[in-house]
Amino acid sequence: MKRKLPGIGKRGMVLIALIVVMRAPFGTTSTSEKWQPEIRSSESLTDLLTGISELYDQPAVAAALVYGDSIMAEATIGNIVYGEEKTVNEKSRFHIGSTTKSMTAVLVAMLVSEGRLSYDMTLQQVLQDIPMRDEYRKATIHDLLCNKAGIIAFQITTFEDPDIVEKLTTEIPKAYPDPTDQRREVTKLALSLEPIAEPGTKVIYSNIGWPIIGYIIELATEQSYEKLLQERIFKPLGMNTARIGGWPASPSDPDQPRGHYINPENKAEPTPQGLDDEYVLSPWMNPSGGVHCSIHDYAIYAREHLAGLQGKGKLLSQSEYETIHTIHVRTNIRDMYPHMKDDREAMFGYGWGIAEKEYGNLSLGAGSGGTFFAQIYVYPALNFAFVGFTNCGNGAPALRDIYQKVTGLE
Repeated sequence: MKRKLPGIGKRGMVLIALIVVMRAPFGTTSTSEKWQPEIRSSESLTDLLTGISELYDQPAVAAALVYGDSIMAEATIGNIVYGEEKTVNEKSRFHIGSTTKSMTAVLVAMLVSEGRLSYDMTLQQVLQDIPMRDEYRKATIHDLLCNKAGIIAFQITTFEDPDIVEKLTTEIPKAYPDPTDQRREVTKLALSLEPIAEPGTKVIYSNIGWPIIGYIIELATEQSYEKLLQERIFKPLGMNTARIGGWPASPSDPDQPRGHYINPENKAEPTPQGLDDEYVLSPWMNPSGGVHCSIHDYAIYAREHLAGLQGKGKLLSQSEYETIHTIHVRTNIRDMYPHMKDDREAMFGYGWGIAEKEYGNLSLGAGSGGTFFAQIYVYPALNFAFVGFTNCGNGAPALRDIYQKVTGLE
């Protein structure tokens, strides 16, 4: 199916949306020891998801609760395509969007621990063969991880120069099939453009900055970002269904969930992507949001961060995880995402939104390429993590409702 999105342009929409610090739906308890999840079995979670998917017109929904060291409950329900009868299962993969950025941050932390990179290294130091404007030379890896490097935002394509969008979405991918080569050329292009803010001074969420981080990782290791993600995160954690690049469903794998667009004429009937849909995220964007996986593997990933913050992680030390989950920047959400109308403070670590709660910091993220929606929460003080996703771009209200009913927290 070849189609263009209504009111958007060629390959338009949100190319990769957003780790967003939402109004965290966490209430408080009198003591952290008294909190217990409301739903503690996969059977009960399946019943809940069935009702939620019908209430919110979601083709398919999946969620999991990690409590302590175990995945206490997980379920995947619904259909591959809205209105059709072929159902999803526990191995069905959903696209997790910008929550992939937290994985990129883990790779950086690994290389910092090995002495191959440091957070204060400048772009001039790590990209010696890349020409760049003088303004970018003193920007650091830390600035990139905090979206403070002044790099083109590329949040919504209709907000960008059409000529630049054409280069990023068509010309570079066509001329350079290899993802690493694409990231090199995207880096050259981005650093040739006038900064959207003085580097190091203002937080503006950039979907280009993270592929630049990916390219820096590749230069430091002489391996592709995609291989590193598989070898250093997916395999050690046992994330056997996790893939990177493209959508879950394809002509060669048609039984995976299709993404769905919000139908502007009838929001109760989302429009499925075709297997040959022209809207595809370019491979150079993989460090920004290219991963898809099952709910079980998404829960495994969340569990690793929960364990890591408690000194029991497999990939990094407790202090290294704490660096990722520390509040590094505070900003007005409207400044970070100019298309948003909210006027409130938001806090961010490296690839995570952070909310200050009564018993400690809550790490959270949301991601969407427009046709899936994913959420992840890690709350060490209450010893749990929650993950969920849907295969429609408007899945946030459904996932928020699921979270509240699973945890009993408002």
